[in-house]
Amino acid sequence: MPSRLRENGQEPKCRSRPKNAKCLSLFKEKRTFVPIYPLNSHNMKKMLFSMAFAALALGASAQQYVVKGKATPGQSVVYYRNLQSNNVDSVKVGKDGTFTLQGDAQQQPFLQLSEQRDLNNSLVAVLDGTVTVDLPTSTVSGTTENALLNNTQSVVAKKVPGIIALVSQLKQYQAEGKVGTPEFKALADQYEQAVTEVGALVKKSLKDHPEAVSNAPLFYLYGSLLDEEDIQALIASKAACFSTPLLQPLVDQFAHRAEAMKSHQPGSQFKDIALQTPQGATKRLSDYCGKGNYVLVDFWASWCGPCRAEMPRVKALYEKYHSKGFEIVGVSLDNDKAAWTGAIQRMNLPWPHLSDLKGWQSEAAALYGISSIPATLLIDPQGKIVAFGLRGDQLDAKVAELYANAPDVQTTTPDAVTGATKVERTAGKARPGKRVRK
Repeated sequence: MPSRLRENGQEPKCRSRPKNAKCLSLFKEKRTFVPIYPLNSHNMKKMLFSMAFAALALGASAQQYVVKGKATPGQSVVYYRNLQSNNVDSVKVGKDGTFTLQGDAQQQPFLQLSEQRDLNNSLVAVLDGTVTVDLPTSTVSGTTENALLNNTQSVVAKKVPGIIALVSQLKQYQAEGKVGTPEFKALADQYEQAVTEVGALVKKSLKDHPEAVSNAPLFYLYGSLLDEEDIQALIASKAACFSTPLLQPLVDQFAHRAEAMKSHQPGSQFKDIALQTPQGATKRLSDYCGKGNYVLVDFWASWCGPCRAEMPRVKALYEKYHSKGFEIVGVSLDNDKAAWTGAIQRMNLPWPHLSDLKGWQSEAAALYGISSIPATLLIDPQGKIVAFGLRGDQLDAKVAELYANAPDVQTTTPDAVTGATKVERTAGKARPGKRVRK
């Protein structure tokens, strides 16, 4: 699922999403994750809830469900799926616009229903008894859990069509090369506002009702609209929904990511990894990092519009400070070699480039806990991480600080694709500028 298209006043990011998250089809590109909050209910309440949850979500005992539904007049079928399955099924709608589903809640505790086969504008029901679903009005009721779910879901459902339309427009603008134009930025701002509102609703539901199992499908579908910091904080609070089988793979993945993120904390030593150059040669980060110069490791991809939009600034930074010893190493999350090398050539990016061509399964991205791109690691001459995630003006300011009084040094710049030396500059001995500590 794509990320928010603007962050902190900067250009957009492209984000990944957890492998097991089944986000809205409009968000099927790259983006992230999920939330939680501290349980503050009484012990007895938690005990009773745990027993009920075990029956519902863990299959401790048989429990039948019935869904009594209403569709838009003239609708012939309604589509549905178990949120833990990719299989979409359908049920016939009667002449009176009603339909009925029934089954074992052990097999499918959360059901997603829509009048559209792609399941956009869908509703989710918690299958914990007899449930009433009204698709035209985007309401679900009949049980306590569904009443809680409906409080948030009914509001979110009204916002989704607008978000879908914005995503479509933004994709069109990206295809037309209009990233960075006032029109694109205006749409990006609208998108950011819309997803922020949806994310805030999901977070509020988790905070207000940490005991609710119904938060699981909310988080499953819309949690990726939250910032990763919010997701990690929510998971850490141990809200009940994160104990469901639906979210457990996601929780496990975030636990792994939290550990990986330690690898890009300022002051930690960079972690080495072997990747391939565009020529097919194997190179390691240690071939460039920890060699006496500052190095910017830039995670990007040819398909990432925000990355391409950021490249002119990165290139200007390289041209200004490379003669002083500054190096950039591009680490691509591409999976298409031709697209990768073609982008390098078109944008004339002269620094070294590496990739394993595994896309979001990149071993380098996993090693450093990279969930969104563009992302940067600034590494000092001794191989320690100075900063993570700097972009735009912040990156410019930091590199300017580091090289405030550094003279030029002899450097050679190989062509990023062919390996041939293109530029050579000579000057004095490198002396990177001092770090300013707060």
